[in-house]
Amino acid sequence: MTEDNLKECHNYYKMLRDEMDNWLKQSMRMDVPGPNGGGEDEANYALAWFPHYLVTGNPKVEKHFQDLLDFLEGWVKRECLHGYEAEAEAHHGTEPFALFLPRYIGLFPDDQRAISLLEDAAHHIGNWVKGIPEWYDYSRDCFYSYYLGTRVVRREEKFAYQVAEHFRFVHIALAAYRVLNDSKYLEWAIRYGKKRAEDIVKAGTPMPLIWDLEGNGLGEAEVIAKNISGMTGSGHHVPGDPLAGIENLLASGVIYALGDLYILTGDEIFKLAAKRIIEPLVPLIADPYHDPAASAISYYRWTFQDATMDDRLLDIVKKFPKETPDELAMVFPQKLKRREPGVGRRNDMIYWGVWSDDGSVKPIQESSTAALTLAYQLTGEVAFATRAFCGAASRLRMARRVLRGGREHSDMGGAICSVAAGHGRNWGQGAVTGCYGTLILGTREIQSNVKPILEIENSSLPAELLTLIQPPVNEKGSVYFYNAGKDSLNFSWRANSLSWNKIILSSQQSTKLSITNQRQFDISINSPPSQPSPINGEGV
Repeated sequence: MTEDNLKECHNYYKMLRDEMDNWLKQSMRMDVPGPNGGGEDEANYALAWFPHYLVTGNPKVEKHFQDLLDFLEGWVKRECLHGYEAEAEAHHGTEPFALFLPRYIGLFPDDQRAISLLEDAAHHIGNWVKGIPEWYDYSRDCFYSYYLGTRVVRREEKFAYQVAEHFRFVHIALAAYRVLNDSKYLEWAIRYGKKRAEDIVKAGTPMPLIWDLEGNGLGEAEVIAKNISGMTGSGHHVPGDPLAGIENLLASGVIYALGDLYILTGDEIFKLAAKRIIEPLVPLIADPYHDPAASAISYYRWTFQDATMDDRLLDIVKKFPKETPDELAMVFPQKLKRREPGVGRRNDMIYWGVWSDDGSVKPIQESSTAALTLAYQLTGEVAFATRAFCGAASRLRMARRVLRGGREHSDMGGAICSVAAGHGRNWGQGAVTGCYGTLILGTREIQSNVKPILEIENSSLPAELLTLIQPPVNEKGSVYFYNAGKDSLNFSWRANSLSWNKIILSSQQSTKLSITNQRQFDISINSPPSQPSPINGEGV
């Protein structure tokens, strides 16, 4: 490895870092509240700024997050009943509480307003509040319906199914456990999560689109025959797509919920279920649009400490297209149409291409930034990290030039936030989030908190410092430090919250150091109760 390789990598990292600052300033000036005034998925458009804040400490991120929280709080007060929508379904009803809010509390754990908002949403999940219709059936360990609100639970037979979106309540419950340290949330999450993990493990191939209340999976033909396609994300799939069921699970972050439950319990059922989701994705990681697949595989290797697929992954990485100097082009077909099978796609998505001076555009071959990040984690070759930063910075710059921010509906496929953090089927994985925090700090989602491996004592990362993380898998991990500045850098760092280490780097100096795993299973959990936990009154 030469210093020139690291210098080029730093240049593109710095470009991405600057573009994120520029987008933040642009967004604060131009992105007004959406039509719901803080509800729906409005704040989720800001997901890419969570790793940016951890990297840079930019105080404007905190200010903007607090403004978003203000609007979310206002929406809850105006539109919700007892902290949650009176009439909702598991997809949209969970969105304001599943992604932005728990991550915000992870950065600012003393914000009592945010904590109250999370608790008021979470304590309906397990029937813990008097006067609210029951959501959960403890006799069968399932939700009564796809439609769950604090006034209305639609218990008609046609809605009595378990969908991937019900895992979003696991995310909310585990975030509530992390924030409130109330064991009922953890006990419920383990209980429901284990039942669903068992359903995934025993499911046939391809993965079902939906499950009935007895745990039986339904495929595409059965879904069509029962006329329940509206609950299965079918509008986001092409007919006959063998990955449609896997796509549904990725779109609700199921792999991350299973990882949380595995870390908390050590129960192998969660690992088995996660591997069922991951294995069909391995052959497809080079696909330019499979951002959530590559991110999920990266997360799986690290969280479950499973390198058994590495040889297959490396064979694919060796065949990644070579880097080209060609210009990117951003393409929008006239018709909104889901055109290809697989994951990471949506009918209103951006297509990327390679521009030719005659005005023609060829389909892009470059793998996603998440796949390039995975390639770096597997090989330690800095060129992959360089390409990831370059791709993220270039796409974000183009998006800022021509697209609206996306605050009004962050699920959309054609906004700046859709480029940075992915559209609504990607669970927060886009061009920026697929590489930025993961490569620089070793971030991953832990109980809906963006948690870094690497910390710099009393500081964010100086702009002159490039760090690159290979997460420890089977005790093999590393961190690269490179000082791209003109002056020496003197700082202390630690990984996995272990002891602080001092380091001095001269100008243009680099060093690569080993990092190991922190003990994962830090708590023991008794068997979940066979009956519901006592109702806790009216809550906050």
